[in-house]
Amino acid sequence: MDTKIVKNEMQPVSAKLVIAQGVIQNLPEIVRAIKEIYALNKKEQLFSRVLQSRLDELNINKENFKVLVEGLTELSKSDNVDIETKVMYRDMIKALFEFFSNETHSSQDISNYLKEF
Repeated sequence: MDTKIVKNEMQPVSAKLVIAQGVIQNLPEIVRAIKEIYALNKKEQLFSRVLQSRLDELNINKENFKVLVEGLTELSKSDNVDIETKVMYRDMIKALFEFFSNETHSSQDISNYLKEF
């Protein structure tokens, strides 16, 4: 009967080799994580653009609202305007306040939605 002697010599293993083997073994998980990070980054960019657009729109609406209310208020105070026209201007101011209030609530709904992310 032949006997074989197997020598198990420890060979020095470099840190680079260990890291490379770890990366190769975990490559599917690494790729999946990179894809998830990329998708989250895209979502964040999209939400950021949507939010900025909405804020820009609200700022424009706020300025328009201010100009309209100031103009209508001045017109409603004018001595050259009849009572019915003054009432119409005041009704328009009330309608603008209601519209602006509804837009503010809409903006709050968007903010609450985005807080989830």
